[in-house]
Amino acid sequence: MRKDAGQAALILIMIMAVIGAVSVSVAAREVESLRSQEIETAGSQAESAASAGIEVALSTRANVPQTPVGTGDVTYQATYASSGSTGFVAGEVEEGDVVSVSFTGAAGVTAVNVYWNNTAAIFASLLNANTVSGNYTVDRYSGDADATRVASNNFTQVASGSYTFQGVSFQNQLTIPINLSADPAPTLLRILVLYATSLIGVEPVGGTLADGQVVTVNSTGTAENNIVTNVSLTRFSE
Repeated sequence: MRKDAGQAALILIMIMAVIGAVSVSVAAREVESLRSQEIETAGSQAESAASAGIEVALSTRANVPQTPVGTGDVTYQATYASSGSTGFVAGEVEEGDVVSVSFTGAAGVTAVNVYWNNTAAIFASLLNANTVSGNYTVDRYSGDADATRVASNNFTQVASGSYTFQGVSFQNQLTIPINLSADPAPTLLRILVLYATSLIGVEPVGGTLADGQVVTVNSTGTAENNIVTNVSLTRFSE
């Protein structure tokens, strides 16, 4: 009997040990799951806060100090940078997308050199305006190095060459004349990229554009548990 009782006690102890181990494992998984949910929620809050910082910086055109969101520990802050007075390079502009160049605040500019890569073509619209008289006109320019396409699209054929602007190599160039004293005066150049994705270089000749051609915003959102999300935005023309 004593032997049977001892075996029963041993079995009971083993069962209790197994139950205890299972309970600890289940509790650990529940804690880990809860922790993952908290991190996921905080990550979403940080991302939303960073996006809010982008919007505030764009609307104010200025740096944004650390700003709380609601009553929790969620904050955002952002830096705003405006450049492009001596031109810029727009990276990997997709077919059908447009790069804009503003002439508001430009000084001494007599032309704009537009650079692009070999397999693409460009179609540019120069918008001229006199807001007092209500006189508006549009001048159109095109460039394509592909002789076969030019035969059907009637674009201006350009000779491919080797050009370097702001450290970037290009194969094609088109010079668009600009007369800032004209009436109506040039206000905006819209460059449409066709046939292929391409880098686009924009170089003012004879003067400078106003800063604001390229806007870069870096925003940081922070939530509980030191969860941080960084969001960057670059766009062309304010």
